[in-house]
Amino acid sequence: MKMNANTQIRMLLLQKGLNISKLAELLSKKTGKPCSRQNLSNKLRGGTIRYDEMLIIADILGYNIKFEENNKI
Repeated sequence: MKMNANTQIRMLLLQKGLNISKLAELLSKKTGKPCSRQNLSNKLRGGTIRYDEMLIIADILGYNIKFEENNKI
């Protein structure tokens, strides 16, 4: 089953006992750029979050994102 970024991030937040507001705060601290809860939520729901942002979020939550070969070619 494939999930979109919004669903995956929200599931991970739930597992870590965090919410979107705390993630936005941690993201702001890590990047040095302001990130509001509303802005982050909009990006996730709208599917407009960038890959580099996803890498940072994964790192904050203690995960790595990796590509795995699926042998389709």
